[in-house]
Amino acid sequence: MNKNVHHESSRQHVTGSAVYVNDMYDRHNMLIGKVIYSNHPHAKITKINLNGARNIIGIHCILTSKDIPGKNQIGPVFHDEPCLASDIVECIGQAVILLAGDSEEVLHEAVNRIEIKYKALKPILTIDEAKKENCKLAPTRTIERGNISEGFNGSKHIIEGSLTSGAQEHWYLEPQTALSVPQEDGDITVYASSQNPTETQIIVAKVLGLESKNVTCEVKRMGGGFGGKETQANHIAAWSALLAHYAKKPVMMQLFRDDDQKITGKRHPFQSSYKIGFNENGEILAYEVDLNADAGHAADLSMAILERAMLHAENSYFIPNIKITATAWKTNNFSNTAFRGFGGPQGMAVIEHAVDRIAKFLGKDSAEIRLLNFYSPENKAITPYGQLLSNIHLQTIYEKIIVSSDYYKRKKISMFSILHSDLSRKESL
Repeated sequence: MNKNVHHESSRQHVTGSAVYVNDMYDRHNMLIGKVIYSNHPHAKITKINLNGARNIIGIHCILTSKDIPGKNQIGPVFHDEPCLASDIVECIGQAVILLAGDSEEVLHEAVNRIEIKYKALKPILTIDEAKKENCKLAPTRTIERGNISEGFNGSKHIIEGSLTSGAQEHWYLEPQTALSVPQEDGDITVYASSQNPTETQIIVAKVLGLESKNVTCEVKRMGGGFGGKETQANHIAAWSALLAHYAKKPVMMQLFRDDDQKITGKRHPFQSSYKIGFNENGEILAYEVDLNADAGHAADLSMAILERAMLHAENSYFIPNIKITATAWKTNNFSNTAFRGFGGPQGMAVIEHAVDRIAKFLGKDSAEIRLLNFYSPENKAITPYGQLLSNIHLQTIYEKIIVSSDYYKRKKISMFSILHSDLSRKESL
């Protein structure tokens, strides 16, 4: 009996025969779509002149926000992100104009003949700048348990610190891609590289002014997603659908990798500060943490991601007195989005940083500090948000990993290697 479990498309992937969106259609019967985006982080659009590009042979349509037949909106939860900028651009990479043409060469010529003028406005580019302007995406969220003041008063030791985590690119193997094919009676089929075909269907329908039943969205494979195609595949699907709607021909859009990185959001950068109180053994008695996320110019899934960071802020540790605050800040960066872990890594990283500092302060092994503070079945089995935990096996898992990894032996060898390396370096000097 073959016990190996294979991915259903593994043979196609290995042989190169897997069909992605960009492989799906007869090139002779479709157009290529292109987006012109803002090169300003914050500016007012003062002029758009399309006259020089409209009469180029091979250009089938050029669209601005005025040409959208439905709603100029692609925000998946909060409706704060236009499909195409109409008056103000709020980040570098925000879409302004769409084109459909016979070839990349024709599109390149058209882009060079289109004139867009901007009046620069003051941008907010960092969390610190957003704080100064009090530019919150939504009110600050708070989760609190116990008495944080009493917790710190009863702590023999207190450490304060901060942790900054940056953005991260998804780097999916297939860039953002969509193929839209007009059907009878104004219906449209979108072949999308999307993690959420139903949401893509709904947003395309709203932009086109159709009912959802008039839009079919198919996803064959994604070429990787990691969260980057959970909401932001909707953008290119809506753009290609608009072009196909006007051109009455299939339109393929695939972002050039450089454009993809400029246009699409990343893992949310966080700036977090904390204060942690503990006793001589390393038991955590109080923890106060303030999480701050760069949402970018639109909400996307920022609030859900922020709240997920809050729900992971204590990680696997029971902390009797805890206060977690979190704020998503609106900036003039691309709208940051889902990324594997969905806010959890940003929340967990802070408490793990604090635990490492406790261990160093007390001269103990950080693994021992972790074991001491794990949730346990006895009286340490409730989260800061009131969830009662059951089937806690942290201690068992910890003990098995310590043994199976030969942790302490390896650590002694590692420490010996470091010390030996330091001595050798000093002798060479």
